[in-house]
Amino acid sequence: MKPLSAIVTLFILLFVPFAFAQSGGQFQIEKSVIAGGGGQTTGGQFVLDGTIGQHIAGTTSTGSTFELGSGFWGGGTTTTSSNVTVSGRVLTSDGRGLRNATVSITDSNGVSRIATTSSFGFFSFDNVSAGQSYTFRIFSRFFRFQPRTVQVNDNLTLADFMGLE
Repeated sequence: MKPLSAIVTLFILLFVPFAFAQSGGQFQIEKSVIAGGGGQTTGGQFVLDGTIGQHIAGTTSTGSTFELGSGFWGGGTTTTSSNVTVSGRVLTSDGRGLRNATVSITDSNGVSRIATTSSFGFFSFDNVSAGQSYTFRIFSRFFRFQPRTVQVNDNLTLADFMGLE
């Protein structure tokens, strides 16, 4: 019986998930437990049903562009809108491209992403969900910029952001 208990212990150590935060891109998934089993937990645009006992294991739950299948996160097959690219340029007050400025894009749920401008002031955001309004903000040590809210329905090149002194 000792070899069997050693195998079981080894199996538990190798295959029981540990509570480490998982992240990538502009999101982070952390351990979330609902006491008493079942129920629902949410965060941002994500919803996870049934955390204790994984009563949904073996099936697939989807939401937004992500899915939970058999207890594992993955890229979803369900999308509610197409993804587009939004780009633009940040300029100094005298019209030169401003490098290393930080550009943020924030959706109506408050979820933000950032990009840094190139040496000529260009920036780009890929995989932006079409059909939503986004607020763009520029951060620079040398210039101030007015925020801009834009409805994004297709690939879009924004009008230049001109720095204010």
